[in-house]
Amino acid sequence: MRKRRKVTHLFALFFSGLLFYGCDDLLEQLIHQGSPQQESATVVFDWYKLIARTQLRTTPQPVIILNNRNFGYIGVGLYEAVRPGRKGAVSLSTQLYQMPTMPAPERNQEYVWGASANAALASMYKQFLVGLTEADIARIDSLENAYNLRFKLRASDAVILRSQAYGRAIATAVYNWSTTDNFTLGSQGYVLPVFPGAWVPTPPAFAAPQGPFLKNSRPFLTASLTTTAPPLPFPYSEDPASPFHQEASAVYAIGKALTPAQKAIADWWADAGGSGVGVPAPYHTLSIITGILERKQVKLAEAAQVYAKTGIAMKDGPINTFRAKYQYNLLRPVTYIQRHIDPTWQTYLPSPPYPEYPSGLVGIAAPVMQVLIRECGNIPVTDNAYAWRGVAPRQYASISAMLEEAAFSRVYAGLHYPFTQVISVTMGTELGNTIADLTLLPR
Repeated sequence: MRKRRKVTHLFALFFSGLLFYGCDDLLEQLIHQGSPQQESATVVFDWYKLIARTQLRTTPQPVIILNNRNFGYIGVGLYEAVRPGRKGAVSLSTQLYQMPTMPAPERNQEYVWGASANAALASMYKQFLVGLTEADIARIDSLENAYNLRFKLRASDAVILRSQAYGRAIATAVYNWSTTDNFTLGSQGYVLPVFPGAWVPTPPAFAAPQGPFLKNSRPFLTASLTTTAPPLPFPYSEDPASPFHQEASAVYAIGKALTPAQKAIADWWADAGGSGVGVPAPYHTLSIITGILERKQVKLAEAAQVYAKTGIAMKDGPINTFRAKYQYNLLRPVTYIQRHIDPTWQTYLPSPPYPEYPSGLVGIAAPVMQVLIRECGNIPVTDNAYAWRGVAPRQYASISAMLEEAAFSRVYAGLHYPFTQVISVTMGTELGNTIADLTLLPR
């Protein structure tokens, strides 16, 4: 009778947490104790959905590249929080550049790895994500508490407390490591180079350059210390008969005759929140990742591995991309077109404040999507990133088809030359393959 009263009390507390958090997904399935290849990944999916909704409301919106970097660390921390439960799983501290050894769980003790993931994600969200309000913190606490109550229906308080402590220890270790990565997007002291075809600030804001020193940030992969883009496929030229002029002319012609469908594609992949057009990055890629993993019904360990590997792509992709951007310092189409084709021409979307080559969006999207292809197959995808705004999802025959659209969306927007997008896809795919090749979980 006493045990029945305790269970009834826990259910009451659990449902009160659900009412505050407002998430029906918590009711979908029971959590299994034991190894994380048996445990449900629902707890992880709910965390990524919660923070997506939270960041949609953040004012000002998160800085795109910084936010990607932060979610890279969060993915790594999630994996480490559940890794010890999977026999034979390899710590990322043996795979990533200068990553310290992570805390170890107590030997011969029981853990609920979903509870560890729950505590780690709650802790990392609070540590890594900027602009959280008191209401946001309350939502984070509510979700964490709701899942803890759920886990307590299947394990003792001592086991849950031990699991929570381990998850928080991992979160702290990962956050402390992150503070030494020399990440900066500032440009103080940077002098813009001057040469034919050099990048200059673009209309309408003519903002100062962003990220010239990002190449010095510590990457996750040793290879990313030196990775850059190949040289331009043809030299810069102002000759109307040159291949370069023809590329700019193609952007100009597309921009002058944009169809509603092309504008919709450009808007869909804008990935910059706060403007009423895009969503805060990496919300878009994270929603795709979560949707694919949910549909495949992967378990906790596999989900954590995918979030870790795609997180590595989110951090190293921009480092490699920006190293190349400031190596080549290529001017944007709007500058070339206004100088040499039509001084009145404007882009559909504003050009970001950094050089054109290679592509920033593709530098992140291509390695992420290649990791997904390697982990899940080149499967059809439903991209529902704008459901919160009542916009119908976009359907793709494959992940690679989705990447192709994302890449060319920046040509529709007037931000990139076509050759840049082709090369950027190849460059990002190579990084994605390097990340996918990391052997973490036993087969």
